[in-house]
Amino acid sequence: MTAAAVGGDDDSGHHGSSGLRNTWRVQMVSGELDLTGLRRVYGRPGSRLFYRAVCRNARHWGWTEPGQSKWRCWRAQRQLEGVLGRKLALPAGSRVLDAGCGSGVVARELARRFGVRVTGVDVLDFHVREARRLSVRAALEDRTTFSWGDYHDLEFADGSFDGAYSMETLVHAYDPARALAEFHRVLRPGGRLVLLGPVGAPREEMSPEGRAVLGPYLDAMSFPGAKRYDTRSLNELLIGAGFRIEEALDATARYRPTSDALYAYFRAPYALLRLFGPAERWLGMRSVVEMYQIRDYVSWYVHTAVKP
Repeated sequence: MTAAAVGGDDDSGHHGSSGLRNTWRVQMVSGELDLTGLRRVYGRPGSRLFYRAVCRNARHWGWTEPGQSKWRCWRAQRQLEGVLGRKLALPAGSRVLDAGCGSGVVARELARRFGVRVTGVDVLDFHVREARRLSVRAALEDRTTFSWGDYHDLEFADGSFDGAYSMETLVHAYDPARALAEFHRVLRPGGRLVLLGPVGAPREEMSPEGRAVLGPYLDAMSFPGAKRYDTRSLNELLIGAGFRIEEALDATARYRPTSDALYAYFRAPYALLRLFGPAERWLGMRSVVEMYQIRDYVSWYVHTAVKP
């Protein structure tokens, strides 16, 4: 999974433009953006190696159809991107916002398969640089653009996009209601929003044991948004932001095979690596191992909504 927020330091510790730097400082002082946590999750060498070598630069789970092998995780990721494109249901040439673009894998796949033009924003400068570089390599730089940006406070005019999506990134939102309101603002009337990702059960319905398992995981992975909505309240947040919900699809059965396969692949390597250092060095691997361990407390949803 990946994150979207305001631009920050680059790998060498230098800042971007003065405007971005000042915005970053204001938000850090206000306590809204946990940039340190996000860089810890995605920026450590172990995590970056994991996402590059194991996930082929993707940061998201996969979609497995009944009867398919759970072991083909890359195929499952491509199938999930196909689900997203079909839920957006936009004609070629449509303008689409990727809120939390990571290295741009999803944006490029949508541009390639569905002919849309995708603008991605992300908090992490190395994600943005990587996304641009990989789009040039794929000869898709004319249909994909990437920049630093906070999806709680987007620098786009009202009605700029025909569609928008969050591929497992709303969990990183420090204010999900504010983020959804921004998605609504930048969409044209009739514009479509698709949210994909994990959603926890209402806390009051969890056992004490469940809360004890889930809480530390959400903190370690810098998932403040996942603490602020659940399977019941996310629908309410979408409606409160002005959207009409077209579908709230519980896709847990399609996501679960990827979780099972990744756990089988990496539980032993993760246990071995932990003998030589803290889990924080390998948060990418930790995410797939511990996501399996909290599977009974998390559902996977695909929400499709429309701006009236």
